[in-house]
Amino acid sequence: MALKRSSEIITISGEYSNTTDGFTAEQVDLQLNPLDQEVFVVLGLKVDYTSLAPAPVGGVPAGTLWEVNQPVCFSSSRPSQQLSLASSNVFATTRRTAIAQVIAGPDVTTYTLVEQNNTEMPDADVPYIAIIATSDFFVSGTDDPLNLNNVNVAYKMYGYRAKADAATYAALVQSEVLSS
Repeated sequence: MALKRSSEIITISGEYSNTTDGFTAEQVDLQLNPLDQEVFVVLGLKVDYTSLAPAPVGGVPAGTLWEVNQPVCFSSSRPSQQLSLASSNVFATTRRTAIAQVIAGPDVTTYTLVEQNNTEMPDADVPYIAIIATSDFFVSGTDDPLNLNNVNVAYKMYGYRAKADAATYAALVQSEVLSS
């Protein structure tokens, strides 16, 4: 693969918010120049949840095990549903899971919050985590079904612009288009 770096490291910052009771995807434009066969090489990604963690509210019956998942993924093509790293166009994911056990009445006696984020530390042997050939990427997520809290994340994506040779550029674009 022939890539010629054409910029220093660039930081792309943004926020994603899902206030619906379901799946949404937001497009982020990288302003790449397809005439110059420009691509964006993703070096790393940092994601932080900015909304409060979901917690059960009144009306949860005693003995209930309550779980809410809030997944977010970053992909090179627009997803139509929530995806995982198993999808070829997904280059990063994060998930926040809240689990509570109600023992008596409305009181929560145990509460666990877990964040899983594969973007914190890329493997040292991998020179990049993705190459985006089309001019945009997508941030998508699913709001919890109980609609207790919205999914809100802030992110910083680190990478650089590069120029690909014709064969590499064509293969990258075709791969992104076919995987969507």
